Amino acid sequence: MKLVKSHMNHKQHSTNGLNLLQKTEGFSQAQSAWRFYNNEHVDIESLNEPMLTRGIATINKSSDEYILVAHDWSLINYKNHTAKTDCIRKCRSNVNNASSRGYELQSSLAIESSSGKPILPLVQNLKTQDKVLSSYNPTMKSHLTHLGELTQRIAYINQSLNIQKKIVHVIDREADSAGFFRGLQKEDLYIVRALDNVKVRYENEEITQKELSKKMDKGKYIKNIHYQNKKVKIYVNTVDILITRDSYQKTDTPQDKTIKQKVKGKPIKNRFIVQRLIDEKNNTVATWLLLSNLPKDVDITRIGLWYYYRWNIETYFKLLKSSGFNLEKWQQESAQAIFKRLFVASYACLLVWEIEHTNSKNMLAIRKFLVRLSGRLVARKKISTSPALLAGLWNFFSAMDMLELYDIEELHSIKKELNDFMQMEF
Repeated sequence: MKLVKSHMNHKQHSTNGLNLLQKTEGFSQAQSAWRFYNNEHVDIESLNEPMLTRGIATINKSSDEYILVAHDWSLINYKNHTAKTDCIRKCRSNVNNASSRGYELQSSLAIESSSGKPILPLVQNLKTQDKVLSSYNPTMKSHLTHLGELTQRIAYINQSLNIQKKIVHVIDREADSAGFFRGLQKEDLYIVRALDNVKVRYENEEITQKELSKKMDKGKYIKNIHYQNKKVKIYVNTVDILITRDSYQKTDTPQDKTIKQKVKGKPIKNRFIVQRLIDEKNNTVATWLLLSNLPKDVDITRIGLWYYYRWNIETYFKLLKSSGFNLEKWQQESAQAIFKRLFVASYACLLVWEIEHTNSKNMLAIRKFLVRLSGRLVARKKISTSPALLAGLWNFFSAMDMLELYDIEELHSIKKELNDFMQMEF
């Protein structure tokens, strides 16, 4: 197969490339994939557009008033891949692991607020040693801090994606920063996991968030879940606080140094939320401290549940890495090729989530069929998991490819030959 110059635009190149990957087989498929991921005519924005269009249409058709967007960072460890020359050594997302070497994946996952169903990754960035590849900003500066980039990302999601819902950004504790909160726009709604030893003002007293949580009772019951192999109940309580502390503006230099500058600012009103997981013996198994600027008409039980739904982005990273696509084993030598392949994998995740969460009799039968075809075990009383559905889909499409090459009589003949050779029935 020869790549020739044409008058197709970038979107046509990307769409035709995706179709090509679906239709070719064996070694030719590997060749086509290599050419596709390294083809300069296939740009990131066009490759992401079909998934983004489909996902946003799903969001806007929903009856939910709010949509959740979970943000997180994850190390893709390529410490054994010596051919990749643009890896970051000792990635920030894994600073305690001296042997880490790879790229940093930055993702924003849209999640249904009513059900916790993952919908699609709205934004993806891949940070290398000297640049950041991005689905929303091709000229992003490589020395932006996590929160500096996240502020830009939130503005893009809120203002540029035509999402017709109220967007709530759900972020882990790295975002508990006075400077980050002050840098957001008034309409930027958030739920952020709070740091223990940071001080806030509560009833004219400066107190750490951990000490404040100890003064609060367990509050309202939300739901029962399994957590670390235990049955637990989630309870949540809230008080109003002010964040009055100075912030520190951090700037990364090309020499890998961070410059801090103190910045004063106006007090920030927040709802301080304590979420406790309590087991059957009334022991507190875990405590999550949260900060949110959601209005009072959003009940704290909903806020607590929405933070619980944040686990979907961790599951997404797991599906990309250890439970599905084996991202850390990909052999492409450039970050650009890795990033393009990542969008193909993300589109597969979107389809799997739709199969997993569509409530119809036919889809239930399809889920059971795909899990059986995957050969994977799922927990009792659970019909399917995302990794099992993904594996089942792969096996199903492989079987369909075989049926295009061989008719039923040929397959029965092969089965008979194998039975005779192995001297067993299967």
